Amino acid sequence: MKYLHTMVRVTDLDASLRFYCEALGLRELRRHESPQGRFTLVFLAAPGDDDAQVELTYNWDLEAYTGGRRIVAPWACSWAQAA
Repeated sequence: MKYLHTMVRVTDLDASLRFYCEALGLRELRRHESPQGRFTLVFLAAPGDDDAQVELTYNWDLEAYTGGRRIVAPWACSWAQAA
């Protein structure tokens, strides 16, 4: 089983990037913007450790986040890929 990344939904992408990059020292690896899906994904990692990533998910249309929809930690495993 391999850890892929942790996804965190954010409501203010600029403020979140300031926190994760300036305060915590992570760096931006890549960014994906989807005009059709109306969201932006930003992948961050600590310098020298690209395997442990944090994905910031910013939905362009604001919505109230409640319950367990804010943080997701996906994993890859051989038995799931074979199914």
